[in-house]
Amino acid sequence: MNTATKRFTVVVGIIMSIAMVGSLILPFLSGQTAQVQPDAPRPTAVPAPTFPPPPDVSAIDFDDVYLHPTGLFTLGRPTGWIPTIEQSGAEEALVGMTNADALSRVEARIGSKPEDVATADDLSAFFSDAWLGRSWRDYWSWDETSRKVTDEGRVVIDFNLARSRVDYIARQESWIEAGDIYTVRVVTPENAPRELKFLLAGAIDSIQRLEVYEGSPFDWQGYFDNTDKHMIRYPHSWKVTDAAAGLPATIAGDGVTMVVETVDVALASESDTIDWIENWRSGVEARTVEAVEIGGAAGYEVSYRLSTVDGAPESGLALLLNGPDNRLHVANARVAEMDVDLQTASAEEFPLISVLDSFRLLPELEITAPENESVEGASQN
Repeated sequence: MNTATKRFTVVVGIIMSIAMVGSLILPFLSGQTAQVQPDAPRPTAVPAPTFPPPPDVSAIDFDDVYLHPTGLFTLGRPTGWIPTIEQSGAEEALVGMTNADALSRVEARIGSKPEDVATADDLSAFFSDAWLGRSWRDYWSWDETSRKVTDEGRVVIDFNLARSRVDYIARQESWIEAGDIYTVRVVTPENAPRELKFLLAGAIDSIQRLEVYEGSPFDWQGYFDNTDKHMIRYPHSWKVTDAAAGLPATIAGDGVTMVVETVDVALASESDTIDWIENWRSGVEARTVEAVEIGGAAGYEVSYRLSTVDGAPESGLALLLNGPDNRLHVANARVAEMDVDLQTASAEEFPLISVLDSFRLLPELEITAPENESVEGASQN
């Protein structure tokens, strides 16, 4: 090997040695440098969840009476809680009331009892993990912490819940009454167990089924006039198209138009009834009339025929009840393009007959609505 080649080999060896040493030392030096950088970003600490103070139970009462849109039950509305969920289906009616400041919810539901639920133990089995999981779907996680069947036949279940980094507690109490399943539950942050028990007891004491509608469909809606004190129920597909407390309300659906109102007159005979219906609108001809008594109110049911301005036939049926206010409470329904005596027709063929059968005077029912919310909201879907 000549001198030039040796020199080149030595130089290459020195360069490779320096590169190897640098690969070991530079990362260490770089790391040390990064550690002493004053402006290096640091991870933000996750704040611990905070809870609102428990609500002051001395400022809460259940004096405001809430009417569910189905017209099937009332509930004392705790002060500061407002209805945010109102649902009904073929087998159940539900309301959820929320206090956003207290992070709390009060829920009440009444549902039809399955035939295989006869005892408290059956009722406990009814509230399976699947049922509870569906009912807690608005929460990120839930866990049943205890369950008992009381001597009074009630099922009481406690829960831990979580949502949005807030830990909650809940208690649900259920029982069987008059062939239905009643369920009331309350959710509060975990720092308010005493308040939870207070709210639960108040809601349970105040829930009230309207006995006049026991056995009525759960998926019908109710229209209640808080001034004239009458109520009527109708299929969910029908709509209130015009209504105000103390004024006529129009409800329509399935080719039926119905007017519910109160007028300053009282009817004493069938002939009075015929005169009234035939003077209600030009061209009306009474068909048949029958005296009735519904819910302690006496009155008359009358069927009639009339024609539209285009000559198409319409058939009508009116329920006229003399009220304790010495006024006539009227539920008057007519169906288009029909010429039939609705007083002798079947309810299966003409649902309006069942609708009129639900017309009731409820002078004792006094509903209080939250501020800026109409009492007539009970008629909305």
